[in-house]
Amino acid sequence: HADFGELTLVVLSILEEWRVAALYGNQRKILDHLAMPPDDLPWERWDRGPDDVKLRFRPVFPDRPVIVRPRAPLHLSPRAKANFFVGIPAFIELNAHSEGQYERLNAWPSDPPSNTWHGTPISGTLCYSVKRRARRQFIHDDWQEYSIISTIEIANTGSHTLPFERLFYETGHLAIFEHQGRLWSNHARIKTGEKDDSLSGIVFGKRPFGDATNAVELTPPGLGRVRRSMLKQAFSTFLGVTAPDD
Repeated sequence: HADFGELTLVVLSILEEWRVAALYGNQRKILDHLAMPPDDLPWERWDRGPDDVKLRFRPVFPDRPVIVRPRAPLHLSPRAKANFFVGIPAFIELNAHSEGQYERLNAWPSDPPSNTWHGTPISGTLCYSVKRRARRQFIHDDWQEYSIISTIEIANTGSHTLPFERLFYETGHLAIFEHQGRLWSNHARIKTGEKDDSLSGIVFGKRPFGDATNAVELTPPGLGRVRRSMLKQAFSTFLGVTAPDD
C-alpha cells in the first residue's frame, strides 16, 4: 500500500487483475498486523495482461471546479489587483502500463472533499469546496502535504468596487509542478469588471509564480495547454456570493 496524506491506496495484482481499495483516516487500521488485505475492503477491479506489471502514481487536479474563499471578504477597488495563494487538495491518479503505454485506472482525493453548488437553484455547477482559505502570502506550513499551491491574480478593470467572497475556479488548463517538496500549478491572471460584464479573461502562465518558477513539471494540464481563455458570466458566476446555503 501507499500513503498520500489522508489517503491510503491498497493495490493488489492477482488473477490477472489490478485490485485497488482507497482507505481514509482510521480505516487504515484495518491493515495493521495483516499479511494480506482482507477480502471485504472496497475493492475496485481492472483486468490486466500477464506481462502488465508496472504502475505509476501522479497528482492531478480534482475532477470538478472548486470553490475558494479568502480568509475574509475583500472589496477590490477599481483598477486594483490582488494576488492570492490557494491550496487545492490533489487527487492521486493511478496508471497501469499496458501494451507499451500507461492507461489511467482512476483517481482518488488525497483529502475527502465536500460537495457544493455554484449557481442558482435551477442552473449551476456541482463543485468541490476547498476547506482552507486563500491567503495573500505563501507560508509553507499553512498547507497540507498534498495541496497544490495555485496562485491567482485578480484584477478589477472596471469602475466599480468588486466584492470577492467566493471564487469559482476551473483547473483543466493548469499543470502540476514540484518545487522543494511542494506541489504548485502555473500562475493564472483573471481580469473582470470590464464594460461587458458577461465576459472576463483569464491568462495562464507557463510556470508557477515567484520563487517556484524553476519547479519541475509532474502532470500536464488535463484539458491541454492554452495561453488565454474567456469566461462567460464571470462577474455574476465567477466571483461573488451565489450559493447562500454553501
